Amino acid sequence: MLKLKFLSLLKKLSRQELKDFHKHLKQQHPREKIALMVFEYMVKFYPAFEPPEKLKMAYAYQKIFKKYFENDRNAQKKMLNTASDLSNWLKDFLITSKALHNPQLQQTIWLSILQERELDDEFSRKAKAFYKQTRKAPFRTPADALPNWMASYFYRESLARDNPIFNVNSIQECTDTMINCSEVLRLKMVCEIRQVKKVSDQSPAKKLREATDYQQVGLSILKDIFEALWQLTDTGEELYFIRLESLLMYHGQRIDLGELDVIIRYAYNFIADQSRINQEAIHYERMHRLNKISVTYGVFLKEGHLPSSAFCNIVTVACHTKDFDWATCFIKDYSKVLLEKNRQEAILLAQAIVVFEKGNFEHVLSSLEQVEFEAPLDILRAKSLLLRSYYELNADQYLILETCTTLENFLRRAPKTATIKAMLAFVLILKRLTTQKSSKKVIIDCIEQAPLLYSKNWLLEKTLHYEARYADRNIAGKRHT
Repeated sequence: MLKLKFLSLLKKLSRQELKDFHKHLKQQHPREKIALMVFEYMVKFYPAFEPPEKLKMAYAYQKIFKKYFENDRNAQKKMLNTASDLSNWLKDFLITSKALHNPQLQQTIWLSILQERELDDEFSRKAKAFYKQTRKAPFRTPADALPNWMASYFYRESLARDNPIFNVNSIQECTDTMINCSEVLRLKMVCEIRQVKKVSDQSPAKKLREATDYQQVGLSILKDIFEALWQLTDTGEELYFIRLESLLMYHGQRIDLGELDVIIRYAYNFIADQSRINQEAIHYERMHRLNKISVTYGVFLKEGHLPSSAFCNIVTVACHTKDFDWATCFIKDYSKVLLEKNRQEAILLAQAIVVFEKGNFEHVLSSLEQVEFEAPLDILRAKSLLLRSYYELNADQYLILETCTTLENFLRRAPKTATIKAMLAFVLILKRLTTQKSSKKVIIDCIEQAPLLYSKNWLLEKTLHYEARYADRNIAGKRHT
């Protein structure tokens, strides 16, 4: 029974939905005693549906019917047929409930019925009312395209039946709305495909028409945003980033927060991928500007809290752009929305990122050397800050190599994500710099040829002042001897 479709669907119900369905079964199927018995047995284990052995078919059959499963040759058939009936009834119940609580869906279904029955007067009146209703409703997510498309379709059909010659402008308005709704969905799908494939096989973006006077504001905004996002990820040009940024800054409040999160994440991931390949300042500047928009609208918040990983990411990117004042204010203002169990570690790490980028390496060491972080990403950030600070302070060679080896062992055991690969490449190159046994050309080649590399610009900067030799490095950090 654990693999039954009915049980999989049952797990997704809220407690209230479970009670309502039970009531529905007793009202609509009062004579189905076997189905009611099976259902009432299964819901005893809601919501976790554990232990699994009590939901095995033989065990459940014995408990429900007080008979041994093996002694009834029809037992399995009886259980499977009952589960199939329950699944169909639950599906019908959920569809009905969805329609009852969704006025737009109700109207769509009713208009379909009126159209099929050729009740033209009522169809025209209801189609016009539905169309006006959707025009007034906010257009905050691509999901709003469906009711808008349906309302435009039904209204266009009613106008075409009445007098298409006199209604030509209104028919065109409905047609344009349907096209634009489809375009929003198409552009979103193109952006999603690009995220998955990282390469698009779509044809070049076509210039969209200017929004007509009657076009809904939300629809126009979403269409323009996805168009700008598509063109940005297709070309990487600053023009399209500025357009996307402007649209998000001035119209972000009109967009559903979950949809805004998706849009910003697509743009951010595209720019982050570019920064891993080529760590130019423009990429960090763009990421910082997107982070500011995200902070403004609360995009990164999860159930009212800011994840520590996002908190430190935002600070890191701000520091890469040398916007230290903003980073410091962000730490102060947003530390209160961190989860309490992660708060102190996240604040400590974020402050260490700021002081490192300002060149206060001794402060980094005093802050982080004695701290044990738990989150894998926090461990990587802390170790990277320590290693670079040791190197900047010309610390003991063996201390740097020992820290490198510890981190390398951790990375080789971890799943090979892009972050892990980039950090491992960083550690291996830092070891070459520390031992000073490789030529400058070899190290530069390693840096340039690494597909993914953490702190690439920092490594290149250190390599400029590098000289190969076989002796130990000069020890200047007394506190590390």
